[in-house]
Order: sequence, then structure tokens, then C-alpha cells
Amino acid sequence: MKTKNIQKLCLLALSVLLFTSCSKEAPNIFNMFTNVSVTYNSSDPRCVTDYKLINDKEEVWIDFTITSDKEDMYSYVIETSAGTATPSRITTPITDGTKRRSFSFVYKIPVTQMRDGLQSFRVYPLNEKGVYMGDGYKKVTVEQNPSYVILANRDIYMPDTVAKVLPSFFSLSDGTTYSYTNGATNAAKIDFGIYRTAVRDGQGIITGYVHNIYNTSAPATTFPIYDVSTWTKRLTKFSAPVASQGTIFTNSAFSGSTIETLAKARTINLNATTTGITSTSAVFFQTPEGKYGMLYFFFFTSDIDKKPYCNVSVKMQK
Repeated sequence: MKTKNIQKLCLLALSVLLFTSCSKEAPNIFNMFTNVSVTYNSSDPRCVTDYKLINDKEEVWIDFTITSDKEDMYSYVIETSAGTATPSRITTPITDGTKRRSFSFVYKIPVTQMRDGLQSFRVYPLNEKGVYMGDGYKKVTVEQNPSYVILANRDIYMPDTVAKVLPSFFSLSDGTTYSYTNGATNAAKIDFGIYRTAVRDGQGIITGYVHNIYNTSAPATTFPIYDVSTWTKRLTKFSAPVASQGTIFTNSAFSGSTIETLAKARTINLNATTTGITSTSAVFFQTPEGKYGMLYFFFFTSDIDKKPYCNVSVKMQK
């Protein structure tokens, strides 16, 4: 019995020793790199030193000075973080050997990089081997006021030719769909309608459909079943459809100015598209008020009653 008690005491003592050794505080990562400091300067009203609220198309500068007490710096990194996306990093060499212990630069953030919402920026140096040297984990934050509107996942039906009650017209200003029946009284808000034409094989069997959109100023022959000749005209113009635009819509159209840049890269002069809109394609547009935008057609399908429709999302300048 004495032997068993001694063994228990030894195990207890060992457990206490292990617990005590494990309970030591781990190194604080914020205190591990004390020989490097980064200062954000306010040399110009456009500079951000901590937090800055801006509007779309405003210029933002990061005027920084990095100092290293004990080790030479060979390059610096500008790291950008936004939301949950993986941070982006730009690495630039420090070519002047006299500035390896103190380096200053003004980074002028490209307007096309600025997005609605919050973005944070860090600057830190790397040594000759490309190893992080520290920065005190400082960052500056830029918040851009909302500059575009997003209308997500709107279902627009193909027109029905008898009752004419399916919502096949769309208003970009309020994100509402309208039918031919109630379209006339809302024509001043309607930017486009959608329709489809059947594709047939040599035996006359339907093998598919071609989908297109039109504004109410398009020729009456565009979709003659719906007579919109007396409707108020809203002259929204369109580009030809552009295939495979899902990544562009999600990742590149992130501010009013980037949407405008994407749209201006296309010719926007059509009252109606003619080449067919397919799933994951986009149509760029300009409203009569001069606002640019992007229509993204996610898919074409039918509902439980076999009524065909498409799913559309919109990004448009405010």
C-alpha cells in the first residue's frame, strides 16, 4: 500500500510540474519585432494616418517612414485587406543602399483599387533574405462611402402572349419587374423588357431559345406581340452581350468608378441586343441620367409551372 501511495504522489507531483511548465505565457507576437517602426505621416490632406472616410474617385495617399535599428531593409511590402478576401501584397525593392535603415515613400493608392466599404493597409520591410522584419502591426484604414447600388437575384419572366401578365419588364431605378398589363402606367420607370425566340432544326422541332433584351424605343419589329408604341420612352442603352462575366461581376465591379471603367470598355449604343444572352453573360448599360451599370444573367430556367424566366443581378452607379 505504501508503494502505491508513493507512486500516486509522484504522479501528482509530475502532473503539477507539467501544468506549471505549460502555463507559461507564450511570446507576444506584438512584442517580438521591436527594432522596426513604421510611421504614417500627414504631409498632405490626401494622406491617411489612421482612419479616413472618402467618396468614390477621391485620391488617397499613404506617406510612410520605416526605420530599422539593427538590420538592413532590402524591400518593403504594402498589404491591402478588405472583408474576408485574402490580403493582396505588393513588394518593392529598396535600391538605394543609403536608405536601408530609414526609408520613406508616398504611396498613391490607385483610384481603381478603392472600393466601397472598409479597406486596411499595412506597410512592413523585408530583410535581405525576404524575411518579415516587423512593423508593430500598425495599419491605416480607408472607408469609402457607398457609390453603387446592387440589385441581387431578380427573376424576370419571358413574356406570355395571351394573358400578358408575367413580369417581363424591369426597372433599374427601383428593382421592380412589370408585366405588359401594368407596364404602360409604369413606362417612365421601365428600362428594358426581355423576350426569346425559338431555334428550330430542319424538321421544325425546337432545339433551344435565343434571349435578348430591348428598351421601349426599339423598333416595333423587335417584339411585335407587345405594342409599346404609346408608352413613355426611357432611353437606356446597352452593349452587346459579353460571355463569362461572373468573376468580373463579383470581384472587379466594386465601386461606382470601377463599374464605369468596365462599362466604358464596351460600346454602349444599342436599343436592343440581337446576338443572344446566355447564362453567366453580362450586358453593360447607361441610363438616360448617365449612370453606368452591369446586368449579370446568372441562369435561364423554368419555374414549377414551366414558365421560363431568368435570374439577373445588377450593379449600377448611385
